[in-house]
Amino acid sequence: MCGIAGFISFKEFDKVDYINNVVKSIHHRGPDECGNYINNNVCLINTRLSIIDVSNGKQPIINEEEDVVVVQNGEIYNFIEIREELKSKGASFNTKSDTEVILRAYEIFGTDCFELFNGMFSIAIFDKCKKKVILGRDRLGVKPLYLYEREDEIHFSSEIKSFLSITDFDKSINNQSIHNYLKFNYIPIPQTIFKYVSHIEPGTYIEIDTVSLVVNRYKYWQIENVKENSNISEEDIFEQMDVILTDAIKIRLRSDVGVGAFLSGGLDSSLVCAMTKKNFDVSLETYTIGFKEEKFDESKWAKKVADYCEIDNNVQVLDSNIIELWNKTTWFNDQPHGDISFIPTYILSEFASKDYKLVFTGDGGDEAFAGYTKYFNALDGNEKDYFDTISLIKDDKVFDELYNDNFKSKVDYKAPFDLFKNVISEVSNKDFVNKILHFDTRQLLPGNNLVKPDKMAMANSLESRSPLLDYRLFELCQSLKGSYKLRGGETKYILKKFALKYLPHDVVYREKQMFTVPVGEWFKTHLKGYIVNIINSNSLKERNIFNVGFLKIILNDHINEKHDYTRELRAIVNLELWFRRFIDKT
Repeated sequence: MCGIAGFISFKEFDKVDYINNVVKSIHHRGPDECGNYINNNVCLINTRLSIIDVSNGKQPIINEEEDVVVVQNGEIYNFIEIREELKSKGASFNTKSDTEVILRAYEIFGTDCFELFNGMFSIAIFDKCKKKVILGRDRLGVKPLYLYEREDEIHFSSEIKSFLSITDFDKSINNQSIHNYLKFNYIPIPQTIFKYVSHIEPGTYIEIDTVSLVVNRYKYWQIENVKENSNISEEDIFEQMDVILTDAIKIRLRSDVGVGAFLSGGLDSSLVCAMTKKNFDVSLETYTIGFKEEKFDESKWAKKVADYCEIDNNVQVLDSNIIELWNKTTWFNDQPHGDISFIPTYILSEFASKDYKLVFTGDGGDEAFAGYTKYFNALDGNEKDYFDTISLIKDDKVFDELYNDNFKSKVDYKAPFDLFKNVISEVSNKDFVNKILHFDTRQLLPGNNLVKPDKMAMANSLESRSPLLDYRLFELCQSLKGSYKLRGGETKYILKKFALKYLPHDVVYREKQMFTVPVGEWFKTHLKGYIVNIINSNSLKERNIFNVGFLKIILNDHINEKHDYTRELRAIVNLELWFRRFIDKT
C-alpha cells in the first residue's frame, strides 16, 4: 500500500522542491520509504507502506533496459499466480513484490495486463520507448487516482491535496459539482470539486502522450449488459459464493505483516471474520467503535460475533468530542462529503493502526447484495421516483430558495438525474434492482463508500482489504435477478441464507444499523453553538452560493424539532469546512 504521484510537464519549475512537497502531502499513505524517477519532462513518485516483500519492494521499479518504470498504490492479490504465468513465458524476477509483477506483465502483455490483476490499485507506468505514461485504476475503484490537466502540464496523484504543491495550481471551482454534491451527498465521478481535476474512473486506464500531452481513455472492465441468469438454483449460488469468497480471503491474506480486522457486528464484517477464522484459522484480532447512544451502538453485537468466532475484540466508545476531528477528516478526504461516519472510521483506523498495518473490512456487501432499505424503493421500477428517494435534497424547487441568484444561474438542476439515467442505461437489459445496484457500484462506491475506508485508513498509515470487493463476486451478483437480493421485505436475501453456514441466525437476521454519528441530535444541544456560528459566518456568506436567510430558517426548524434537516445541514457544514481548509487555508 502506497501513495503515487507524478507529472508530465513542459513548464519550468523547481522539480526537487515540488517532489519534496508532494511526498509530504502523501507521506501518510506510505511512511516507510519514498522514491522517484525523473526523465526530462516525466516524473513518477512513490511513498511506500511496506506490506509485501518488505525488504526489496522499494519503488519505482525499473526494468533492466531502463525503458519501463512502474509505481503503484495498492495490492495485486493474485500476483503469485500471475508471476508463475509470466515465468512460463520467460520472465525472470529480482524481487518477491507484486509491483515487479506489474512491470513484467506490462513488458509481456502491454496494457492488456490490467485484465490479469485481481486487486485494489492505482498504477502509473512510464514507457520510455512509446513515449507514454499509462495510468490504471482497479475495477471497483478501491484506490483513488486524480488527474490535473492544465495547458502544458498534467499531474496525477493518489490525493488531490498534492496538486496544492503546484505553484500556479488553478483552484477554480466546478459549480456543477457542488450542486451534484447536494443531490447525492458526495461528488460523483469523474468530476471533482475543482474544475480542472478529474477522478480516473474505475476499470479504466488512460494513456498520456508525453510529447503532445494528448490523453486517451480505455475501459478494460465493465459489467456485461446481459439479462440475468434464470436457470440457477440457490444451492449453485451458495457454492459459487463460497468458492469466490474463500479464494478472495485466501489471496487477501497474502502479507508479510500481521492482519487485524474491523468488526462492526453487522453482517458483512461478521461474515468476513467468521469465514477467515473457520477456513484459515487465522488469529484475527478485531477492532470496534461503540457509542454512548444505544440507538447507534453496535458493540454488543461485535462482541457476540467475536465470542462466537473465538477471536479477540477491542472496543473504543466515542462521544461528541469527536466533532473536533471534522476538520482533519475533511482534509484527508480531499473533497466535501456529507457522510459524517468518516470520523468514527478515522478513529477506528487510528485505534487498529497501533497494532497492525493491515486490516480486513466488510466493505462492498451492501452494494453487491442490496443491503440498504432504500433499494425497496426500486421495486416499482420508476426511475424518477427512485432517484428522488436517494437524493439529499429531493425537490429541485428547494434549490431556488437554497441558492442565491448568482449561483443558481451557474448550475444545471437536471444534470444529476441525467447522470443517474446514463449510468443505469449501461445495463439496460437488467432488471431495475440490478440497474440501481450498478449505479451504486459505479458511483456511490468510488464517490463515497470506498473513499471512507481508503482515506481514513491511509490517514493512519493502515491498509484495508475487503474480500467482499472482489470483482468476481460483483460479476456473480449482477448475473442474479434482483429477487435474489430483495425478497419478502428482506435485504441481502441470498447473502443472509449463505451466511447461516458461518454465523448464528440472530446475527444474520438482526435489524441493520447504520454506521454513523448522531450529529443531528448534537446540533440541537451541545453543538448548537458550533453550527450556528458556521451558518452565520461571513466566510459562508461570501462564498456566494447560499441564501443565508433560508439556511437560518432550516437550522431553526431543525433545532426546534419542526423538521429533521440533519443530512442537509451536515452536507452544508462540511462544504464550508472544505472551503476553509482547501481554499482559505485556515
